[in-house]
Amino acid sequence: MKIDGRKIRVALLMGNAVMTKALMIAAAWYVGSQLDKKYKTEPYIMFGMVVLSMILGVWYILRVAKKLHLTD
Repeated sequence: MKIDGRKIRVALLMGNAVMTKALMIAAAWYVGSQLDKKYKTEPYIMFGMVVLSMILGVWYILRVAKKLHLTD
């Protein structure tokens, strides 16, 4: 069985991009929750930060995919 190095590289880089997105969302949730508690604005800051991190996460995944020439 032959191992394709490019496919492994793509899988590792895309997995890293997805994990980065997940960590961004978790961090946004935590920081947003703390700011909401501090300023008594629950759940608005947390919701806004999670939505922003989701948008940035998708942008990052698309950027990595384009860099790997997986998209047009």
